[in-house]
Amino acid sequence: MPYAHEQTETWNTTAEQIDDIPILIAHMRRMGLPQALDRHIPTRAYWGNLSVGWTAAVWLTHLLSCSDHKPAHVQQWVETHIAALRWCIGSEITHADVGIDRLHDVLIGLSQDDRWQAIETDLNRRMLRAWPWTSRQVNLRLYEGRSWFVEPSGAFQIARVHPWRARTLRQSIVLATIRASNLPFVTWSFPEDHVPPVLFARILERISQDLPSQRLRFIGDSLFAPGLRGAVHMRNDEYLCPLPDTHPDSLNPLTAHFATHTPACAAGRNGNPHHLTADDSIEWYAPVSVEIDGATVAWNERRIAVRSPVQAHRLEEALRTRLVRAEAALLALVERKRGKRRPRSLEALREAAHAILDSYQVHGLLRLDFAEQVQERLVRRYRGRPTGMRVERDVGLNVSTDADALAQAIRRLGWQTFVSNIAPHDLSADRILAIAAPVSGFERLNGRPLSLAPHEVHTPELETGLVRLLALGLRTLALLETIARDQLIKEEVLSASDSERAASRTTGERLLDAFRDIMLTPGINQRLGAITPLSPLQQRVLHLVALSPDIYRMPG
Repeated sequence: MPYAHEQTETWNTTAEQIDDIPILIAHMRRMGLPQALDRHIPTRAYWGNLSVGWTAAVWLTHLLSCSDHKPAHVQQWVETHIAALRWCIGSEITHADVGIDRLHDVLIGLSQDDRWQAIETDLNRRMLRAWPWTSRQVNLRLYEGRSWFVEPSGAFQIARVHPWRARTLRQSIVLATIRASNLPFVTWSFPEDHVPPVLFARILERISQDLPSQRLRFIGDSLFAPGLRGAVHMRNDEYLCPLPDTHPDSLNPLTAHFATHTPACAAGRNGNPHHLTADDSIEWYAPVSVEIDGATVAWNERRIAVRSPVQAHRLEEALRTRLVRAEAALLALVERKRGKRRPRSLEALREAAHAILDSYQVHGLLRLDFAEQVQERLVRRYRGRPTGMRVERDVGLNVSTDADALAQAIRRLGWQTFVSNIAPHDLSADRILAIAAPVSGFERLNGRPLSLAPHEVHTPELETGLVRLLALGLRTLALLETIARDQLIKEEVLSASDSERAASRTTGERLLDAFRDIMLTPGINQRLGAITPLSPLQQRVLHLVALSPDIYRMPG
């Protein structure tokens, strides 16, 4: 009987770094995001394993994940996380399920206004049922066109306004967020760079539909146009809007105030730059009249100029730093050094000095004393040159600080003018700065991988769909951090007044960043293997965001 060798069967397994994938997918499932998209956007017959909603969820998971060494494209990312995605979603998935044709179908479905409004309504109602908030303050942020574009690498870029750039997204967006939690509520996109009052009235109506019936307070710089403020006032709602520093309605009253008042500089308030005195705010009223849909809306608008001591202190330090640097640069003009060229005439020295004042923005704060020394020297005859007199000019410069001009400039720092229709007893001047503090929006997605090349976003409907997909990602991050902050308040780790100040420490990005180096080792014959045990910090984060640790445990 011949001896038979027993063949050994071998398997090759590759560990996958799953990090924050389970928490993102579980959170979006809890939000009802893929379910809402599936209800309102039909899945094509030729699609494979994933529906429209789950395709968008996988795309957003790749976009929002804070994992290190993440591939730049979602298809590559899916190929390296096949087992993890199959386990989290409960469905087979391949790189073809997130191909460019599928991504385009998702964007086209989101670009249709009626479907997008229905999706937002579903998400808002589900959110308010699960996490009810009582805030009636709504922040309105206007993003003008020509500030969105896709880099050749596929990264999303914002807040870089250019007159022309290839593949710039020509969409202007109004983003409405619930003020207390910074939660995106309504996203409205349109092709113009300004918001007509009629369109703005529709936006306000859209916002009020999903919120409980109450008088709303709208805050934001998108209300700068009087017609938009008239649309709010016509609805019997409240508004608070900052005016640009160059607006005449903010400059003229402040000029008169500076002529009769000399408030203490920010650094001189007993060493406390946070203290707000009576001289740090002025108020006046101005009549405003606008016409909306043939009807005239007239009211007396309250205008408040408030000085932020903290901002004034920072600006004062920056101004003094610029003065020191400008003085050093001016003195360097006339410094004698080997190989250094110096101005040879007063005109050249004045031109160079004023260029330095312009670059450091310190005109009128430094005194410049120009001096010129003229000396005649006898030059002897040499070859064909006759004997003669040579006139040599040496220019100098003395620089000193104008103390009076500097003190006056410091008094003007930190002022911001607001317009509002809120009565003084409902909104005092010392509360305006805290209420009108800017909130984060699409900027927090800057640099995220879109998995799209610039030429692949080539139609207005794809641009609109991409903006709305990013709004869903922004909603996902904001809701995650809001749940965590609410839990910290319940545990009395934070107070309600500290919630906004703690927003910078309890962000969705920092919560996701805690889930690092979590590995999934696949088992034999497509069975799941083992997952790296969670650390105490990761278990704490899951408790704060109200998700079970079971999302990181293999099924028994």
